[in-house]
Amino acid sequence: MTNPADLSIEVSGFDADGVVLIPPTAPDFDALARPMVGRVADVALQLKPMLVILANRSARRIVAFSKAWRIQYADGRTLNSRDEQLFPESVCGDAGERAERQGVAPGAMRLEAKSIVIHRAGDLEPYYDQFLPQFVTERNRDLNCAVDLHIELDAVIFDDGTLLGLDQDGWMSGNFASYVRWKQTWYAGIAEALDAGKSLDEALAPVEAFLAEINAQMRQGRPAVRDPRSDAIWKQEAAADARNLRQSLGDDRFRDALKSSIRLEPFVIHRSA
Repeated sequence: MTNPADLSIEVSGFDADGVVLIPPTAPDFDALARPMVGRVADVALQLKPMLVILANRSARRIVAFSKAWRIQYADGRTLNSRDEQLFPESVCGDAGERAERQGVAPGAMRLEAKSIVIHRAGDLEPYYDQFLPQFVTERNRDLNCAVDLHIELDAVIFDDGTLLGLDQDGWMSGNFASYVRWKQTWYAGIAEALDAGKSLDEALAPVEAFLAEINAQMRQGRPAVRDPRSDAIWKQEAAADARNLRQSLGDDRFRDALKSSIRLEPFVIHRSA
């Protein structure tokens, strides 16, 4: 495998707009990264150089972003991949106390890896360290005979709807808009049922019926939709969010959270002037 010390590493953020990428070669990278992964830091840092820290030095909260990874090999091949992080709760009001779902606040930082969500996952998922080593193996495979690694921010959405970056084919912005729309659709339906005098179980019945149908399809060998470009996956994710929010908050707090989760105006994504 290529010695990371021999690999040319470059990162590109939106520095002029206050959204900066801190490269894995930065002298203070490990010290900054360790608190973001907690108990699994020793294993997680083995993913370097396929790690980067996103620092929000702007005055606005980041509610979604996508990154592009480009690996150039000695024989001329290039490996390109793209991933995204979406935080619809940060504009729908249902993040609650879940800091990992509140986006990236002004002054905050977030640790990012290729192909895996790593920020705070070690503290949130008790079995995380059991499957994390497989991504170290993937990192070794990806960097075999590599000569150049470029990590760049592809696009960013702020909490005022401003979009920065390329966002080729509207991939990230389209996914985020779909996710927000379905959260609003499910939550509005639950709220309307409650206003009509139905119990919480009755109000959530359409959500539970939809998720039960998804599970039935999977048992019958019909895989659930996992294409992130499909609107169907965000309908499913938003339904699961509604169920999980009730379970995590309890009925009374869920009712209160629901009231603050209905947007009076749609969330409009627009490009920066």
